[in-house]
Amino acid sequence: MTNEPVLSVEGLVVEFPARRGQTVHAVTGVDLELARGETLGLVGESGCGKSTTGRAIMRLTEPVAGRIRLDGEDLTALSGDALRRLRRRMQMIFQDPVSSLNPRRRVREIVREGIDIWSEEFDDVDAAELDDRVAAVVDAVGLDANAGDRRPHEFSGGQCQRICIARALVLEPEVLILDEPVSALDVSVQAQILNLLERLKRQFDLTMLFISHDLAVVKNVSDRVMVMYLGRVCEVAPTAELFRSPRHPYSQALLASIPGVDAGERWGLPPAGDLISGEIPSPLDPPSGCRFRTRCPHASDRCATEVPELEEVAPGHQVACHHLDVSTLRT
Repeated sequence: MTNEPVLSVEGLVVEFPARRGQTVHAVTGVDLELARGETLGLVGESGCGKSTTGRAIMRLTEPVAGRIRLDGEDLTALSGDALRRLRRRMQMIFQDPVSSLNPRRRVREIVREGIDIWSEEFDDVDAAELDDRVAAVVDAVGLDANAGDRRPHEFSGGQCQRICIARALVLEPEVLILDEPVSALDVSVQAQILNLLERLKRQFDLTMLFISHDLAVVKNVSDRVMVMYLGRVCEVAPTAELFRSPRHPYSQALLASIPGVDAGERWGLPPAGDLISGEIPSPLDPPSGCRFRTRCPHASDRCATEVPELEEVAPGHQVACHHLDVSTLRT
């Protein structure tokens, strides 16, 4: 891994119009960088904007503001064929593998679809070699040799996700954006897919943005973790550092909420109920200042009037909180 960012996002803002002239503030001022070969975990509650961030990076959802750069090239300044050519180097894997596959097509056709769309890019490659590429990718994701002749309804959810991964890899992307890729799968199948992704990362030299609400999953696959709350980033840290010493009250609450026996005791944290209260506010009318303040035990008047900026508290560890002196609750 090098320090050169293969993907960088600056000041990303995504908003959606709603009824009665209202606006959904889905993502507000998100910055992130992905070093080549890195896996960044993006976590938060449902509705925090993490999936919207991934879709906006792909420009499946158009951002209102911000810059998205892939190998230094600005995706937000491109359109039409130029955007399509650059975006080919990023691929996205979605949460529901079954609904993202065409039920009428055979697996071989599904995996090969990207090559067929970009046929002019493969004019110098003969048909037999392209067939071998498709077969090699299908084999790499752990599907048997006969899988190519079958249709999606003949496979389990985990196998369908393997097909989706093969479809993404056949174009040899640099970056994979994975939006909750295992949340719809059984726990035993989740482990298989996570192990597969780790192996494919090394085999295909991939850089990954792994989006999930499950911190236990993110811990096993990520080099760094970015925590989002209601459209804003509240903490970024190396994975081991975040689990050893979470500094933002929301990150602490997420860790204390991981299911298990005596979860709070395991993480050296108070019970989750002491760290967070109430319901997540509506993105139609997010709280002023710190968006977490309405649920935070340390909130003050300053939190209502001033947006906290990310501040480095240790090498590679940034936190957006006005009360870092009192929010470190670990024992």
